[in-house]
Amino acid sequence: MRFCGACGVRLRVLTGSDTGEAGERRPITVLFADLVGSSALAARLDPEDLRRLLLAYREEAGAAVARQGGRLAQHQGDGLLARFGFPIAHEDDAARALRAALDLVAAVEGLRERMEVNLQLRVAVHSGIVVVATLGHGAVAEPGAMVGEATTIAARLQHAAAPGEVWASEATRRLAHGRFRFTPQGEIALAGLPRPVLAHRVEAELPAGLVAPALPMVGREDELRSLFAAWRDAEEGAGTVLMIEAEPGYGKSRLIDEFRTGVANAATVLIACGAQDDASAFRPLLAWLAGVAGIPPRATPPRARAALQDWMTRRGLAGTEHAAPLAVLLNCATAAEMGEMEAAARRRRRRNIAALLAALRAEAAGPTQLFIAEDIHWADDSTLAVLRSLADACMAPDAPMLLLLTRRPEGRNLPGPSPLTLRLARLGKEEAARLAVAAAPEGVDDALLAGIIARASGVPMFLVEAARDAQADATLPLSLRAGLTARLDTLPEAKPVAQLAAVLGRSFRGDMITALAEAVGLPSPRRPLRRLVEAGFMEPEGPAEAPTGYSFRHELMRDTAYETLLRSRRATLHLALARLLPERFGEMVEERPELLARHLAAGGAAREAITAYEHAAARAGRAQAHGEAAGHFRAAIAQVPKLPKGERDAIEARLQIGLAAQVTVARGNSVAEVGEAFAAAHAAALRLDDRRLLLRTLRGLQTFHLVRGDVFEGHAIGERIMALMEGEKDEATLLQAHRPFGLGLLYLGRFAEARQHLERVLSLYDPARDEPQRFDYGSDPAVLARAHLGWVHWFEGDAEGALAADAAAVEAARDLDHAHSLCFALAFRCALAQFGGRASDCLDAARELQAIAAAQEFAYWSAWGAMLDGWARGRIGDLAGGEALLRRGLRDYAATDAGLLRPYGLALLAQTLPPGRMEEAPGLLDEAERLSATGGIFFSASIIAETRQLLGQ
Repeated sequence: MRFCGACGVRLRVLTGSDTGEAGERRPITVLFADLVGSSALAARLDPEDLRRLLLAYREEAGAAVARQGGRLAQHQGDGLLARFGFPIAHEDDAARALRAALDLVAAVEGLRERMEVNLQLRVAVHSGIVVVATLGHGAVAEPGAMVGEATTIAARLQHAAAPGEVWASEATRRLAHGRFRFTPQGEIALAGLPRPVLAHRVEAELPAGLVAPALPMVGREDELRSLFAAWRDAEEGAGTVLMIEAEPGYGKSRLIDEFRTGVANAATVLIACGAQDDASAFRPLLAWLAGVAGIPPRATPPRARAALQDWMTRRGLAGTEHAAPLAVLLNCATAAEMGEMEAAARRRRRRNIAALLAALRAEAAGPTQLFIAEDIHWADDSTLAVLRSLADACMAPDAPMLLLLTRRPEGRNLPGPSPLTLRLARLGKEEAARLAVAAAPEGVDDALLAGIIARASGVPMFLVEAARDAQADATLPLSLRAGLTARLDTLPEAKPVAQLAAVLGRSFRGDMITALAEAVGLPSPRRPLRRLVEAGFMEPEGPAEAPTGYSFRHELMRDTAYETLLRSRRATLHLALARLLPERFGEMVEERPELLARHLAAGGAAREAITAYEHAAARAGRAQAHGEAAGHFRAAIAQVPKLPKGERDAIEARLQIGLAAQVTVARGNSVAEVGEAFAAAHAAALRLDDRRLLLRTLRGLQTFHLVRGDVFEGHAIGERIMALMEGEKDEATLLQAHRPFGLGLLYLGRFAEARQHLERVLSLYDPARDEPQRFDYGSDPAVLARAHLGWVHWFEGDAEGALAADAAAVEAARDLDHAHSLCFALAFRCALAQFGGRASDCLDAARELQAIAAAQEFAYWSAWGAMLDGWARGRIGDLAGGEALLRRGLRDYAATDAGLLRPYGLALLAQTLPPGRMEEAPGLLDEAERLSATGGIFFSASIIAETRQLLGQ
């Protein structure tokens, strides 16, 4: 409840301090010092003398730590703990701690001489992430207590140091790199810790270096020349695709900006992908389209439609087949357009991709077109499919187009053939120095800037951010994270809002952060957001006088703010947002149910998150965005361990089956993930002793093994299924038992038995009742049964019956307008034409199969089509082209982990070898026979025998 039920007064919402969530996660550098031989001193000195000695030691320690901006956290007898980085972080906390440690050792040596006591000190410094919070309540409360491994490592590490030495961990050395001279000590095993720590002895602090002359563009001259060369090629009609790949902060965007300055008059289309785009189909492209069409955020459908219609008219797209898909994608379609796209059914995804591709090309008007897509490692599968189509268009003959892509080494990549890739390395020392000077304000202290350069490790973004911070004596970061934490600490009023915004994501709506702040009891975020913009942490979106939203200037800025939150506080905020979304932002939840699911998951509401992810998967599946649907299922499965044990098995089985179905459609039955998903679901079904689930999971494992080429194993599973069918009355269940069992018998060469089971499928089939099976299993069972029967009739010698069954299968698939079923039917038609030596018919079917499979991204069917296309080309005289295509098909087929067609494909390759390479044929046929025999793929024996006869073997 948000208001009192009795009086209507608004209830106070518990904040972090009320719920025990007060505190922060933050980078800290810890110094631990201990007197050597203190027990011997206590035995030798009078207590008063010992007291005077310890007081002097503590005064020296306190002064050494305070001079460097640290704080003494606690004394433990003759040991002391100091921390650097809380409550205020500095850019050089690690260096400050090391400097304090060296000062403290020197101070203790002075005490020894002054007090004539054999006094020595061991010191260790370590940097890491800790939680800083109040422990306990009332009189026993310990404010600002540090909880984490960092203090333990520092305490243990000092025991390894010799008297009078300062040791630093590798983490601290990296942060203070270039500022001190270190001597490596190797890996040190520390008591009670599971792993050794790489340690270094700190010898002395080094003097600051000199600054090199400044240059506006540094260290990327060769890469820039490559971009301009590609542009010149594009101007001459030789379209190019270039990928710029680098770690975050290495200057991908900076290189693009410099290139764009040099081609300022080019018609440019810029697509920017974000960290939350990987689960929402076409999101970066739709954001671009809304921007170029002038559709403001949260525009009403009529206003959005008017803006889109005006843009399409100016770009020549109004009245074309692309108008309806674009309007539907932007949620401003008329009823007629909605009906048109609903009627498109399985062609919907293909039309969406074609429409977005047309929009991109229409916007890039001009003699030479420039397309830029940044951070594609965050792109969703559907956006990548459009970019793949755009890349193919760029590579077409006489295409005056250039497509530039950027990505990190991890994450998604452009599917298909890899483009030419430029990989950016770190800058060298000289280049780093020049870049830092170019970014720094006039009059910056040379020694200060040299410290930044020495600790930047050649990362351009770090250099620029750190140098810019020097403008107003801001903190100077030792690493980007530490530096950004330091900057946040200078904004105490705005810091909670930055943390709140980080929960929302890299970009967020202004009304959403206002609603979330209200829900969790924070004041209006309006002024703190202005402060964050002024400080360079964020950028406003929309009109400058009244921003509609905001975004962090860089993903790392968002990550830094997010990581300062305790996990418990993060969960509270995510859950509060998840409760707000359906109540206040229902249209967003309807368009992107995965957004609600993600916040529910992060908020600890696992059961609700699973439901939301399933909704998102169903929505993506209906739109034929099968890659995204599979991703939603994976995210839901990750939530299962958080459920009560008694609920897990039934839910996991359902989710694993859903995942397997989507992966099957996208990548084929035989990829390892499909087998793993069905195996996990089957294990859950066994624990549940659920017969229906057992049948479904065995059915999935059966097909998995058949397509991988292990027909014996697949048939054995089929026999188990048929045994479980005894007494079964449900015709839909019986149908899904007989169909794959008949297929297995076909592959074993038991054609008469196969025909009986496949004809049983057709007698059981009910088009209305069995329609859901196209989603659950990926294809229509009657289409598949008819396609299988075409082969059965052929191998039984009934060519007329084979062609009739084939025609019925393809016709039924076309009538259903179901892409995956049609691919299945066309694939079997290709092979049937090949069996009869009808090269022209085989070529026609193979080309149609490949076109549909490419549009739908069905990797398995694309590979099948390429193999039969290659054979047909070879048969009509193009042996070189046919061989190359057949080999590519075999390679792509193997990439799906499939093995069923491999003996058949090898035999076809042996038939297609050019005259000068016929000596390879016997080896290909021997391998085909071995695979056929060991896997039980007996249907291919006749093709292998026919090939040997053709080759005179």
